[in-house]
Amino acid sequence: MKLSLFLRIAGIAAALSFATPAFPGGDTGSEIPHEAAKLNHRGLEQLHKKEYDQAIESFREALKLQPEYPDALDNLGKALEATGKDAEAIGDFDKAIKIAPENAAAYADKGLALFHQGKYEEAAASYRQALEHHKEFSEAQNGLGASLLHLGKHDEAITSFRSAIASNPKNADALGNLGAALLADNKAQEALPLLRKANSLRPDSPDVLENYAAALDQTGQTHEAIAAYHKLTTKHPDQPGSWEHLGHQYYKSKSYDKAAAAFQKSLSLKPEQPQVLLALGQTQSEQGKQTEAIQSFEKCLALKPDEFYATYNLANAYYAQKDYAKAASFYEKAYAQKPDYPESLVGLGASQLASNKFTEAIATYEKLVPAKPGDANVRFNFGTALFNAGKYQEAAASYREAVRLNPDFAHAHYNLGMALLRLNDARSAQSEFAEAHRLDGSLNPPK
Repeated sequence: MKLSLFLRIAGIAAALSFATPAFPGGDTGSEIPHEAAKLNHRGLEQLHKKEYDQAIESFREALKLQPEYPDALDNLGKALEATGKDAEAIGDFDKAIKIAPENAAAYADKGLALFHQGKYEEAAASYRQALEHHKEFSEAQNGLGASLLHLGKHDEAITSFRSAIASNPKNADALGNLGAALLADNKAQEALPLLRKANSLRPDSPDVLENYAAALDQTGQTHEAIAAYHKLTTKHPDQPGSWEHLGHQYYKSKSYDKAAAAFQKSLSLKPEQPQVLLALGQTQSEQGKQTEAIQSFEKCLALKPDEFYATYNLANAYYAQKDYAKAASFYEKAYAQKPDYPESLVGLGASQLASNKFTEAIATYEKLVPAKPGDANVRFNFGTALFNAGKYQEAAASYREAVRLNPDFAHAHYNLGMALLRLNDARSAQSEFAEAHRLDGSLNPPK
């Protein structure tokens, strides 16, 4: 089962502090009226409490008293941005920059608003302007990295995230983002310590925790990954993706009852998920619940008719129920969907043999032998189809190839003996029966 990986750019918005930056940039050279400064301070307190409407009102009151107050303009932009009014926020950031062109925070805040609008080129340019005025501005380096990642500039993004961490080793967002980028590069071992640290600094971030769990999974720490996903589903029980990932971890650890419960929880939150229905069906098959598995695979195919693994596994479920006609039908569909996957022909041939359709089975094995030339079982089954069709010479040749590929294949020796008997070669047949009995004492020569 292929596991999907949730990669998200974790918490860019949270990376930018609401507080006025400690580095230079906000001073216009003019004295700020005491009452305006008080209103700005009150707005900051409201902003920290996420009282956005009240904060916006406080900053606007401050700006009535002092229109050219860059910190109040910047903070007003932050409050507007926090309420999703990015375009309006950008206007206030531009006003703050015009009054105080060296205000790195305003450039960074503008970069964030542009990022939220999906204007990644402009966002990157604004973050770069922030860094021109403050080279070790960790939040701006992180925002630049996120913008570059969205622009497909993966290596540059990683460099920017590393710079952000060098500037501030406790920047949880940069740690999480670098970890996510490394996960995308299949560098889970390198990502894991970064994501562990990010998770310790930002334990309530679902994105960081999810990527941390994925890193644990990719480094083979299944039980730790289960614990992380369990924590994620406990804290955020309404996220179907988290339940899906928890289900995959339980499946990997062969805890099929728990896996099925997790997949069902994911589907209760979001029913139309073909990949989860597929995973649930596979789990139910492992539980021996073939009827339920068939229902899950059929639901998956109703949503995604070309899902090969649902078709193939549906065929397997029917075969397990000994409904060989339906099994053969779906193996044929699976083969049509993915001709380079010979296991569909393996299942089709077995279904045809089980339903005594030997002519059809021969045709199937004629396709299968070139696809799996070194498979002794394929040669054995081909021989069985030929034998039952009365083609004893060809059957003997196929059984001989089976024992050549696997000299310890007791049943192939026995069946070769049976074919040789039909060809009136009793001495050679007895030799094969003797070898079959030596390998498997339950196989006795026919009387």
